[in-house]
Amino acid sequence: MNKQELRDELMHQLWRMNKMDLIVSLQEFIEGETATLSFLGSCAGRQVTPSQISDNLHISRARTANILRSLRRKKFVEMCILEDDRRKMCVSLTEAGKAFLEEKRRFLTEYFDLYVEVLGEQDIKELTRLLEKTADSERLLKENNQIPGRKP
Repeated sequence: MNKQELRDELMHQLWRMNKMDLIVSLQEFIEGETATLSFLGSCAGRQVTPSQISDNLHISRARTANILRSLRRKKFVEMCILEDDRRKMCVSLTEAGKAFLEEKRRFLTEYFDLYVEVLGEQDIKELTRLLEKTADSERLLKENNQIPGRKP
């Protein structure tokens, strides 16, 4: 295969992966409401502000406000005014939010377990090795300002 054929096949397979239910389910933990709940769950016991959510998830303040509004409506989060700075709000998970998040995590874990069984240990290790190499290569390309269309 020449470089163009290799590139096209890679792009096609990545496109197919992006459409997989498994990846769509995982994507929920990367952006949106589930990602917000997951971040809040990882901050158990600490005060979290909407700005911290926005910064951690790399989303705008407006998008964060919309997500929090929706999660409050669903009774998955509560918000209160911080006592030491009354201009700031504090966000926390409710029991319903914790239960919802736990169910999402359980589903995703079971789903990935099925793929581990189907692919087997050797293929999972090889796939994991290649994904790690891919992520490391992306980081290296960014550090060297080699991504097309990106400015240093």
